[in-house]
Amino acid sequence: MDPTQAYKVRFANDIFMDGDWVYFTEKYIRNDEYHSVIKRMNRSGDIVQVTFGENERYPKIYENSLFYIKYTKEKESLMRVDNLSEAKEIASFAKISDYTLIGKDIYVIAQEPADNTLPFEARDVKYRFNARGLLRSYNALYRIREKPEKIYSGNFDVTGIRSNGGRIVISTTENSNDYGLTDLFEIDADGKKLKRITKEPADINDFAVSDSGRIAFSGYYGLDVGRISNIVFPEEDLMISVGKDAYNSVIGDSFGGSHYRLMFYGNKIYAIGQDRSSSFIYEVSDEVRRITPEERNIVDFDFRGSLAYIYSDMVHPSVVSFDSEYDLNPDIRGIKAQSFDMDGGECFAMVASKDAPSILFIHGGPHTAYGHTYFIEFQYFFSNGYNILFCNPPGSTGYGQEYEKACIGDWGGKDLQYIEKFVKECRIRYGLTGKIGVTGGSYGGYMTNWIVTQTNEFACAISERSISNLFSMIGTSDIGFWFNTLELDLKDPYSMEGMQKLMEFSPINYVKKVKTPTMLITGEEDYRCPIEQAEQFYVALKLNNVDASLVRYPGDNHEHARSGVPKNMLDRLKRKTEWFDRYLKKEN
Repeated sequence: MDPTQAYKVRFANDIFMDGDWVYFTEKYIRNDEYHSVIKRMNRSGDIVQVTFGENERYPKIYENSLFYIKYTKEKESLMRVDNLSEAKEIASFAKISDYTLIGKDIYVIAQEPADNTLPFEARDVKYRFNARGLLRSYNALYRIREKPEKIYSGNFDVTGIRSNGGRIVISTTENSNDYGLTDLFEIDADGKKLKRITKEPADINDFAVSDSGRIAFSGYYGLDVGRISNIVFPEEDLMISVGKDAYNSVIGDSFGGSHYRLMFYGNKIYAIGQDRSSSFIYEVSDEVRRITPEERNIVDFDFRGSLAYIYSDMVHPSVVSFDSEYDLNPDIRGIKAQSFDMDGGECFAMVASKDAPSILFIHGGPHTAYGHTYFIEFQYFFSNGYNILFCNPPGSTGYGQEYEKACIGDWGGKDLQYIEKFVKECRIRYGLTGKIGVTGGSYGGYMTNWIVTQTNEFACAISERSISNLFSMIGTSDIGFWFNTLELDLKDPYSMEGMQKLMEFSPINYVKKVKTPTMLITGEEDYRCPIEQAEQFYVALKLNNVDASLVRYPGDNHEHARSGVPKNMLDRLKRKTEWFDRYLKKEN
């Protein structure tokens, strides 16, 4: 398989049910660009393409009219189609994040254009953000009657709007914008604030309003890391557990995106939750029960008396399920990994041959998990003769609160011990005799950098969007000032004790020990794990006579390996293959 073949996959998202039909977005890459169309499917599995411009997404049906977003590089427009008429543009913005119809009014959460050539003065701690750049404009709430009217805005983001037709509830970061925490507020139709619903800022995944006016959100109060989400009823002082986590942190490398959903239908709640390496849709009433099968990853769903959802598993990249199923990629079949439990977590292996070289993948987060979803890169390297090894070490989600918190204050400790034990177990269990390389992104990039400073066991390494210096990351990452502090269990990162601990856990501090050939890959617009992290480690490796390479991708941010510039993603797989082939397949 070559990189072009690997990215011929199509993904579905944005599912919306209307009677006996479901609408969804189908996204793909063509001519080095992302494209998407809107399709619909009935319960018998009949597929009808609805739009043909190849730049449409996020369909919804209100009062028998189709609404969707049409996008270009310059703007995003909310469109409306009535019956068989031509699509009509309702309003345009720089970016649209959500929209809904309440009564006869359309409400849109969007950003206005900003002039990136003007000088910028930062006054807040969080003044830039990954994939957004400098925060010159924020997501505001607009009401559209004759024309768009901004009705709720400030130096913060409006992040969501839900309504039962009577109560209108929005989420905003106005009380904790630096930390990205949100509050729920009830507003009237003109955007006037009526009451605060949450007792304090919270980490909210999604929220909903029932027909009777009951409000629930998935998440938790306060700023934390490694914290399990629950379904919270803020006006009732009630909390309900769903699975091992009322959220979904099973990761893949799909460019199709996903939605976390929480919704009421009558008195019941429907939500996505995670248990071990799978995610499920749960029905919550007097009891909590799963309503979807195991060994799947839920991408999006809708429930209106019956269920429609989109899922991925290790074999199928993207499937729409609505009584019948629509497989977007009937000619693509992935290899399902073997799995086994170890010390409270799960381990996976795709074994091509015991004599073949192997690649160890380490996930990011650290509070995410590998699991039952299609992974483009795993399938690509397996098809090119590599064994694929991946696991969920302490710190991973889906295995309970204690397991998820286990790496806090101990990066490179229990997690590294687990990974090393996993590799040894794979050698024995599968009789592996070939060389092994290691790779990972974000926290996985940190662990890759850390591993090459602690052991020479791996024949080569590829570290992506990585961390090498936790102290400099405090002031250069969009979240480093709070994330690093919480993850290393610090009180003050600029105290002597804090600075010492940050450097103690920084791979750059041990670069003199590195012997492993290491490639570093990063996007030049990555504000999460800034490019300076890779630059520092690269220069240090070169000055210490380690074979090293630094690959920089213009126009790419922290998502460069999942939804990056398509030609860069192809180039990335090509360069990774050349590096692994050189050190794992050839005699050096």
